[in-house]
Amino acid sequence: MFNRCLILFFLFLLIFLSKDILAQTDTFNFGSAQKKERYFYEGLTYGSQGNFNPVSLILNRGFEMLRITTADLAYDPFHYHYRFENIFENLSKPVKYVRLFGTKDFFLEQVVPFGNSQKPYWYPNYTLHLIGGGITYTGLKEWYVAHQVPAAGVLSAATVLSAALINEAIEERQRGGNFILNVDAVADVWIFDLGGILLFQSEGVNRFFSQKLHMRDWSRQPMLLLPGTFMGNCGQFFSVKLKVPRTKNWYLFSLMGLGGLVGVSHTFKDGYAWSIGFGQGPHRKEKELFGLPIDVSLVPMAGIYLDKNNSVLASLEMSNSPNDKYHNYFVELNIYPGLIRVGKKFSPGVWSAFTRQNQLILGINCNYTFGLGIGRRPA
Repeated sequence: MFNRCLILFFLFLLIFLSKDILAQTDTFNFGSAQKKERYFYEGLTYGSQGNFNPVSLILNRGFEMLRITTADLAYDPFHYHYRFENIFENLSKPVKYVRLFGTKDFFLEQVVPFGNSQKPYWYPNYTLHLIGGGITYTGLKEWYVAHQVPAAGVLSAATVLSAALINEAIEERQRGGNFILNVDAVADVWIFDLGGILLFQSEGVNRFFSQKLHMRDWSRQPMLLLPGTFMGNCGQFFSVKLKVPRTKNWYLFSLMGLGGLVGVSHTFKDGYAWSIGFGQGPHRKEKELFGLPIDVSLVPMAGIYLDKNNSVLASLEMSNSPNDKYHNYFVELNIYPGLIRVGKKFSPGVWSAFTRQNQLILGINCNYTFGLGIGRRPA
C-alpha cells in the first residue's frame, strides 16, 4: 500500500511542477475572444474526433494489448489477471530494479535509439509512449477544457497515466503471485509516458506535430460484445500526413500504432481526403520469459481511409497472412459516426470484422455512448 501511495505522489508532484500546466489550461477557452491555439482536438462532432473522450481513450489505450495477449478478436477484460501490484512494485523502486536487470542493457534496449537492434523496445517507447502519449495528453486536455472541466491539465495527465498503467498490467501477462522484474514498465511510465506529458507542455512541440506532421488520433471504436462481457476493436492509432513538396494536395501518409502503414494521401477542396497505406501489423506475442511476452513478429497489412478535416470517417483494413493470430480476421471495417445518417439527427458508427473462421462480428456505436458500442460475437 505504501509503494502505491509513494508512486502516485511522485507522479502527481511532477505533473504539478511541470511548466504552466494549470495556468494555461484554466485560461484555455474555445469560446473566448483570445482563445489559445487548438492542436489535436478541434471539437469536431464527426469521425474519430467525435468519438474521442476520456472513456474511449482509456479503452483504446489501456486495453489494446489484449489483442496480442489473447488468441481471439474478442476478449473478456473482466476475467484478466492484471496484477497491478507487480507493476507498482517495479515502478516504486526503478533504480534498484534497473540495476538488477543491468543498467547498460536497460538503456540500450529501452532508451537509446538503435542501441540494440535485436531488442528495439526503444522504438514503441518513442513513437507510442513519448510522442503518442504527448499528443493524447494535449488532445485530452483540450477536450476537458472544451467541456469546461476544471484543472484540465492535471486531469488529462491522470487519465493518460491511468490508461498507461492498465496497458502495462495487461502487457505483463503475469502468472502466479510471485514478483517478476519488469523494467519495460519502468521505461514506459517513468521516462516516456511522463516525458511525453512534460515535452508537450511546449507550444512549439504541439505546433510541430499538429501543423507540420498533421498528426491526429485515429483510434478505434471500442465495442462491448454480447453474449458475455467481451470487448473488441480496442486500439489507439495516430495518423501522420507530411506534405509532398511542389504539390498542392498530396501528402505522404503513415498510420502508427500496434504495427504501422505507409502510403499516400490526397485532400480535396471540401476537406475530405483519401489515404492508402501498406505495411505490417504485429503477430500475437508467443515467446515468453517468466510469463512475459518478449517477441512480436510482423505480418503484411493494407488499409484504405476516408477522413474529413483529419478526422477519420471510415477505414478498411486487410491482412492476408494465414498465421496472423493478432488480427484473426481477413477484413475489418470501421465506419464512424458522421458518415451514415438515419433520419435527421442519428448517425451511427459501425464495426464489422470477418474472421478466418468465416464468422462475422458486428458492432454499432454512436456519440451518445462515450464511444463505447454494442455488438454481437459468434457464440
